[in-house]
Formats: sequence, structure tokens, C-alpha cells
Amino acid sequence: MIRLDPRLRCALELLKGADTVADIGCDHGKLTAALLLEGGCRRVIAGDVSADCLSKARALIEEHGLQDRAHVRLGSGLAVLSPGECDAAALLGMGGELIRDLLSASPEVVRRLDRLVLQPMSSVEELRQWLYENRFHVTADRLVAVGQRVYQLLCVKQAARRDLWPQGFPQGCYLVGYRAFADREAMLGPYCARQAEKRRRLLAQAAGTGGEERLTREAKQLEEIKKEIEAWS
Repeated sequence: MIRLDPRLRCALELLKGADTVADIGCDHGKLTAALLLEGGCRRVIAGDVSADCLSKARALIEEHGLQDRAHVRLGSGLAVLSPGECDAAALLGMGGELIRDLLSASPEVVRRLDRLVLQPMSSVEELRQWLYENRFHVTADRLVAVGQRVYQLLCVKQAARRDLWPQGFPQGCYLVGYRAFADREAMLGPYCARQAEKRRRLLAQAAGTGGEERLTREAKQLEEIKKEIEAWS
């Protein structure tokens, strides 16, 4: 068994059962190996723009005797794939705007995927808004703590229409996931409380600046979500 931190373990759970997965930005190859060893996947394509990362991934793949089922490719994003070659893909540990750009660059590949698991390190709001506006259906939206940091993982698939907006969730809010809200994710309430407090602290420094309006809006949205969650109990 491959030792995975909670972030990668969550990604593995969201990808389980897929036949062929593309691990884009595979880094050390831990997720690639785990998908083959315990994720029920028949084949994994590990892609990365770094030859050094691919060398590490290849070594781990060979250590576990998986070289017949794991294929390593050097290249950028989903450009390493042909349309229909995989039924799932993971893009983890990248900036949200980079994930958006990589998806935009390979529309035919994206259209043929049954699921995408995404974990942005930054610009989460921008990525969520792009996904919503481009009709990606969100099937799962998880919050996972690793040490003091909370990561957000989305499982999405392109659809014919936009998702319905959940009742009680602030219209046009992309700071956290509307699917996490609809599914009553356990960590959502505490996470919103911490994020709202963070913005209140920043507001004291931003008075009179261009960022004041944005911080005020975000703090209000997060407080609205927190109050809705408190009413569930």
C-alpha cells in the first residue's frame, strides 16, 4: 500500500472504479501507483512537464512492478492525452487559474471524460466560477485538512446545462462549494467561520482601499453560509 496524505487519499476515493485515469502533474507518482494498487484502475497515464518528476514517478512505478499498467508521458496538462483515451483525470496541487487554462486548452479530451478530480492550491473562486459558467456538473466537493491547511477537492463532469443553485446558498458565491453545502460537508461550517474571521481582520487594514468592497462581500457571504449551516442542527 502507498502511504498517502489525506488530500491524496480523498482524490483516490473520488477516482476509484475508473478504468483508465490520467494523473496530470503526477509529481512523485504516489497517486498513480495507489490507483493501480488499491483504486481498482486497469491503467494510469502519468503526465508532468518536469522530467525530474517523471523520473521519480517511473522509479516508484517500477518498485511496485506496475510498469505494464502505468505509462509515463512528458508534456503539459491534458495535451499528453488523446480524446477518449481515459475516462477520468486528476489535476491536483496546481493554481486554480492554471487548472482552468489546461482544461480550456483541451476541450475534446475534457468532453470525453466521465469525471475530473481537481484540487486547486489558489484561485479557488476563479476556478469554481469558470466551471459553473462552462456547465460542469459538480458531483462531489470535499474539504480535507492536512495539518493546519484545508484543501478543497472537486469531482466534476461537463454537462448540458448549469447546476441548479442550492436554496439558502448565496447567489454567485464561489468561495466554497455549493455542492459541499448541499451535501452538508462536515468541515464546511468551521471552515467558513475561520475564513469569515480572516476577512474581518483584513478589513481593518483595507479600509479605504480597493479591496474593502471585495472583503466585505466575501465576509457577508461566508457569514450567511455559516448561519444556514447552524440552522441545520
